[in-house]
Amino acid sequence: MEHINEFRINKFRGLRDLKIEGLGQVNLFVGNNNSGKTSVLEALSLFCNPLNLSRWSDAGSQREVPAGIRSSGLDRITWLFAQGVDPKEKSHLAISASGNTLIKEVSATYEKFNEIVSIPMLIRSMRDGWGSSAVGRDEEPEEVEGIRILVTISGENVQSTVFENAPVVNETLTFIDHPFWREPKQKQVPTLPVLMVNPFSHRTSNLTSSLWSEVVEADLKDETIQLLQYFDPAILDVDFIAPTERRQLISVKHAKLGRAPLHTFGDGLRRVFTLATAIPRVRNGFLLIDELETSIHVEALERTFGWLVKACIDNNVQLLATTHSLEALDATKDVSRNVDNFVVYRLQQEESKTIAKRFDKAKVLQLREELGQELRY
Repeated sequence: MEHINEFRINKFRGLRDLKIEGLGQVNLFVGNNNSGKTSVLEALSLFCNPLNLSRWSDAGSQREVPAGIRSSGLDRITWLFAQGVDPKEKSHLAISASGNTLIKEVSATYEKFNEIVSIPMLIRSMRDGWGSSAVGRDEEPEEVEGIRILVTISGENVQSTVFENAPVVNETLTFIDHPFWREPKQKQVPTLPVLMVNPFSHRTSNLTSSLWSEVVEADLKDETIQLLQYFDPAILDVDFIAPTERRQLISVKHAKLGRAPLHTFGDGLRRVFTLATAIPRVRNGFLLIDELETSIHVEALERTFGWLVKACIDNNVQLLATTHSLEALDATKDVSRNVDNFVVYRLQQEESKTIAKRFDKAKVLQLREELGQELRY
């Protein structure tokens, strides 16, 4: 079951009034470099949790910055807004969706500011850890740079939940460029769960540890190990081990290799581990995968994507993924033959806007298997 069937993005990064219609349960986005594939996933991630400061920060920082270019966290957040348009309009973005979602539309504007802020406001969350040595700085005011994002949310049921019957919700998110500043807690709009897996997620130990902790707490460990066994039947168990009091590692028990930390295995297994642990977390929600084929050998694509698609269907997860690989597109096509709603979108530039060319399953099968045509470009 698809949770959203239409998605519209306006003035988010390089996207101008992009309309994606007829989404299925399994959706693959292809297109040239810089066509906006990753931006679609980032926009949906923000749409699902628009008052989460970490979500804005993560969306801004997940992309690599070219060597030699210096940028702050504030710069990266402002880059989420369309640049190179009318200066009066560049600080505004809008994302909307139709389907089975509580939120229907999210819009945002931003403004930069410089203010004098007292140091205690900035470091109060760290004071206990730093001890009395930080107290001497408590009375020192300091000028900081920041941005404020005014987020406006509307939806059919938003007003009947945590926002006391307000037809439209307005909240201001504040980001300060200071090493001691910590994000305050924000209101959370009840919505569907979502997780974005980027090409580097499997190399980030904090993410894999966090995902595995949530799997264990949700009593989904056995189910997740079964998912891993689709990729490697020799995997017997996964646990945390603690080499030191302050350090934890994810340990894999393997029938052939014995027990070893996850990071000692290859990129392929670590990538699949990240995907497998992500699925239980986003049950009844969205899984967003940027560069689906990352770190998975071409001979393992069909087997890996087979369990991925099956797991998404079994857990009522709507999958949206990007790929540059023709082999990944064909493997996804092959394992989705029995999926009613498998769709491929090709993003392409036409004049000053991006459009999404839609290919349903029947069209994909015809173009690839009968005509041998290229769909990516």
